[in-house]
Amino acid sequence: MMRDFVYYFFVLLCSSLTEGVDYTDTARYYYDYECNEPLVASSKLSATSSLRERGADNAKLYGLNAWTASESDFDQYLVIDLGSVKNVTRIATQGRAHSQEFVQEYRISYGSNGLDYARYKAAGGEVKMFEGNHDGNTVKKNEFEVPIIAQYIRINPMRWRDKISMRVELYGCDYVADTMFFNGSSLVKVDLLRDPISASRETIRFRFKTSTASGAMIYSRGTQGDYMAMQLRDNRLLLNIDLGSGTSTSLSVGSLLDDNIWHDVVMSRNRRDVVFSVDRVVVLGKIKGEFSRLNLNRAIYIGGVPNFQDGLVVNQNFTGCVENLYLNATNVIQELKLGYESGEPFKYQRVNTLYACPEPPIVPITFLKEGSYAKLRGYSGGNTLNISMEFRTYEKHGLLIHHEFKTQGYVKVYLEEGRVKVDLQTTSADLAPKVKLDNYAEEFNDGRWHALMLTMATDSLVLAVDNRPVKTTKKFRFLTGSTYYIAGEFV
Repeated sequence: MMRDFVYYFFVLLCSSLTEGVDYTDTARYYYDYECNEPLVASSKLSATSSLRERGADNAKLYGLNAWTASESDFDQYLVIDLGSVKNVTRIATQGRAHSQEFVQEYRISYGSNGLDYARYKAAGGEVKMFEGNHDGNTVKKNEFEVPIIAQYIRINPMRWRDKISMRVELYGCDYVADTMFFNGSSLVKVDLLRDPISASRETIRFRFKTSTASGAMIYSRGTQGDYMAMQLRDNRLLLNIDLGSGTSTSLSVGSLLDDNIWHDVVMSRNRRDVVFSVDRVVVLGKIKGEFSRLNLNRAIYIGGVPNFQDGLVVNQNFTGCVENLYLNATNVIQELKLGYESGEPFKYQRVNTLYACPEPPIVPITFLKEGSYAKLRGYSGGNTLNISMEFRTYEKHGLLIHHEFKTQGYVKVYLEEGRVKVDLQTTSADLAPKVKLDNYAEEFNDGRWHALMLTMATDSLVLAVDNRPVKTTKKFRFLTGSTYYIAGEFV
């Protein structure tokens, strides 16, 4: 299976991976078919703001008008709903015809539900800035080194002349997905006893999304000590590989990958040189030892393993969805379906998997800017309050919960130097004008999920972080207000 070289999709590698390598060239992937259909004509366009007679529907390449934002700031977006998930390969832009209104630089983010977006990043990990236009008429084209697979494309102008004005076309084609869901007790086993692998190069690529921070994703080993282990550990993707030398090589890429957004993964090995990437962010490595061939003759496990193995650092199986998994030119999920249909289940074993991708019952919300917040309505006039949530961040400072009482005062839960603290203010005579509660010594801005619960009643405030409660001994009264702010407050 893996001995056939890639004919459908391949990675262009430099002859040697050394310092000064061009990451863009290294991470450039090409399809062997033309995927260049214009997509905007059949799409729905919207924008954060528009001038009269210059709405988002005017943002079409070669159109007589253009989309012009009514505000000239960095918070303007043009959103293109492609109607279904597409394979988007390039973008072309213009300014407003016969004018000096055009966008000179912009960013792109993309998503599948219109709510959660991932930013398009360059190979070095920074958010990519796309070159725009230099006048209102000339067309500027940008090709994506790795195609964007999404239904929603969001364009964020970052530099412009006179006004933010754009005409846009996206090019691509339909996206066909072979998807499989793993529930944490699932796995797929591909038998290698009849077809062992002895290869000096291979490419693995797939997409995944998950809400779980850790789990084994792909694992295989041989009788000579070779193994390859790809796994999620604390929401980062980790590759451990040993070509039989007895010394493991580890590469890690990505962060906050358990956000229930699709992520694109490519691992390409050429003898001892490895390219490992997630969402176009590239890590280069050289495998330790003298050997250059990977010898696997037992099985390849996908989504989990039946027992703990060398090279694994997590002890649970993957929970989430995997899509279009290719081992070199072989579409594994498609081959798995065909294997069962053709009466060859001995090669593939499938345990507790689905050919679908159900949405999890809990969907996380990402607050991208300092001024972002969620506003929730609640029952007003009550003498009890209960709020529970999970949060994660790398920021040292930030507001988690803010609630103004119907009676005077408020309660506020926030991070200060990474520590969770509470401010409480009421009009009760037995309570000081404002009390600050600081009962947790550790810092919680480690990028991991933490459970928080705030419970209040007359003369009682209990805050629990990661199931460790602390309680006040103050006497106070309050009546709840009607509005709760999460991750921010309205000023």
